[in-house]
Amino acid sequence: MRAPLLLVWRAVAVLPETAARAAGGLAADAVWLLAVTPGVRGARPLAGVRQLRTNLALTDPGRPPRAARRLLRAALRSYARYWVDLFRLERWPEDRRRRAVRLEEDDALRAALADGRGAVVALSHSASWDVMGAYAALELAPVTTVAERLADDDLHAAFRRVRGALGVEALPLSGGAPPLPALVRRVRAGGFVPLLVDRDLGGAAVEVDLLGGRARVASGAAALADLAGAPLFALEAWYDHDPSVPGGWLVRGRPHPVERVADGPRPERVARTTQRVADVLGAAVARHPQDWHVLQPVLLAPTAGAPARAGAGPGEGSGAS
Repeated sequence: MRAPLLLVWRAVAVLPETAARAAGGLAADAVWLLAVTPGVRGARPLAGVRQLRTNLALTDPGRPPRAARRLLRAALRSYARYWVDLFRLERWPEDRRRRAVRLEEDDALRAALADGRGAVVALSHSASWDVMGAYAALELAPVTTVAERLADDDLHAAFRRVRGALGVEALPLSGGAPPLPALVRRVRAGGFVPLLVDRDLGGAAVEVDLLGGRARVASGAAALADLAGAPLFALEAWYDHDPSVPGGWLVRGRPHPVERVADGPRPERVARTTQRVADVLGAAVARHPQDWHVLQPVLLAPTAGAPARAGAGPGEGSGAS
């Protein structure tokens, strides 16, 4: 049986854009209303939304309850925008893909690519990494990344097809040859290699300080930059409303250069560099929490007898759903 998400994908792709975006906003508002309505506790689909609420609280533990509810609504609308963009992205003409992203303070990134050194870019799950990849393939350099293997074969194939059509090479994280050797070759050839790092995706991960607690995050970006001797950046990304662009929204990005740790054994270098990446991305997420789309636990569960993490209220510890 085909994944329900794939059926929604096909429907949204053919709707008029105004209708697709309106439907996404209404769906987000409906989920938000269920999530904040007292007594609605047992609905399984709301587990991720409640985790998102817990994660958003980490960005400002002192946020008042009313502001927290408004932020959750904005975050769900942003998440819906991500999916609508993805479902329609394959149909966007090249001009629109170019106009959908605006980078700022990107001189160091463009210089590294112009010099043929390539660039490794660490990302959080913020705004639309797919829109950013489509833009980069047109405006920056050949793009290669790594993607999780989805359980549903049809859905996995749809993601691969769309990303391939947009010029983004997505190597499987598992189920094939290890991606690291190919990534080293791509970046040494001058490529742009963006890697999501703010979740432990089951590969190499290290424990870091993040948003007031301890978290396990992917160390792939730091490891690749260290192995390839490539420039490393952490990309701050967020949505910005702009009526002058189709759809009314664009993705803004600010690539922050991250100095790689050069001394010590490689595992130690990678771990310390990953902490530097986490520092940059954690601060970026705190500046743009409404566009951070992580519906899984972020912080490690506290050990027995340890105090609760910042932002975890009764029944909302970092491992709670």
